[in-house]
Amino acid sequence: MRIPGIPQGRLAGFAAVIGAWSLAGLLLATQAWFAGAVRGEPIAWGRTLAIWLAWAYAWALLTPLALALATRFPIVLPRRWQAAAVHAVSGGALAALNLALFAAVAPLVGAISAGPTWAATFSRLLATTFLLNLPVYWLLVGAAHALRAARRAAEHQVRQARLESQLADARLVALRAQLEPHFLFNALNTVAVLMREDVEAADRVLVQLSVLLRRALQVGEAIEIPLREELALAEAYLAVEQARFADRMAYRVEVDGALLDARVPSLILQPLVENAIRHGLGARAESGRVEITGAAHDGALRLSVYDDGPGITPAAVDGVGLSNTRARLDLLYGDRCVFRIGPAPGGGTLAEMSIPLRTGTPS
Repeated sequence: MRIPGIPQGRLAGFAAVIGAWSLAGLLLATQAWFAGAVRGEPIAWGRTLAIWLAWAYAWALLTPLALALATRFPIVLPRRWQAAAVHAVSGGALAALNLALFAAVAPLVGAISAGPTWAATFSRLLATTFLLNLPVYWLLVGAAHALRAARRAAEHQVRQARLESQLADARLVALRAQLEPHFLFNALNTVAVLMREDVEAADRVLVQLSVLLRRALQVGEAIEIPLREELALAEAYLAVEQARFADRMAYRVEVDGALLDARVPSLILQPLVENAIRHGLGARAESGRVEITGAAHDGALRLSVYDDGPGITPAAVDGVGLSNTRARLDLLYGDRCVFRIGPAPGGGTLAEMSIPLRTGTPS
C-alpha cells in the first residue's frame, strides 16, 4: 500500500514497529490472562488485551524517538561513555513519558492502576512500574545497535566482493601486461642479445623476469600486502625494462625502511610504473628515468611514481589501469585516500597517492 507523501521505506518501518509492538502486547496480555486464571482471579480477555495493547502502542509512539537517539548517539568508541550517559537520561525520560501516555488511557481500558485523575494515575504508575519500563528503552537501543551492526556487516560484504572483483581485474591487467607477447618478446630478445655480449647481464635479466612472473602469480587473492612485496614486484619489472632500454633508462626507489611493513593494495604500483615507462620513456629517443618514493605524513602513507618524459596524455589518464586504481582506492579507503596523476613540476608526469598508514594483518 502506498500513501502519498510518505516514502515506501519509511512506511515499511512504521508497519514493522506497529507489528512488533502488537505482537508484544498480545503475548503479555495472554500471559496476564493465564496468570489471573491460575491465581483464581480471572480477568476478561478483552480487557486484558486492551490494557496491554494500550501500553504497547504508547511505546510504539516513542520507538522512532528512541531509535533516532540510538542512531545519533551510538555506544561506540571513542565516546561510548558520553553516549551511555545520554541514553541513561533519555531512558528515564521516555519511560516516564510512556507512563504518562498510558495514564491518559488507563480509565478507558479499565486498568487497575487508574485513579480518579490523570495525575493520581501517573503518580501510581511512576511509583510501581517505572523500573519495569526502564529496560524497554535499553532493549530498543540494543535492537538499533544490532541492526546497525548487521547493516554494516552487509555493506562490508558488498565492499569486499567489489574489492575482490577489482583485484581480479587488476591482476588480469598486470598479468596481461607482463605476459603479453610483446613484453615477453622484448625481454627474451634482450636476453638473446646479452648472451652474445654479456652473459652475466643476460643471467640477471632472466632472474628478474623469473622473479617478476613468480611474484605476480603469488599475489593470489590478497587485497592488501606489505609495501616491501609491492616494491619488490615493481623493482623486478623495472629491472627487466631497464635491461631492454639499456642506457636509455634509469630508475630509483626511495622508501623509508620503517614503512616497508605498511599495508598497501596489491598491484597498486604496477599500472603507475607501466604508464611511466610506456608514456614517459617509450616514445622518446633520449634517456629518461623513473622514480618511486614513499614517505609517512600525518598518519598517511604517501607513494609517488615519477617519470621525466613528455607528460601523460588524457587518453592514458582514462585508461583501464588508472581507472581500476582509482576505483580500488575508493572502495578500500573512501574519502581517506587521495589519488592524482598529472604534470610534474619541471616537466614529466607525477602520480601520487595518499592512503591510511596501517601495519599488521588485515582484519
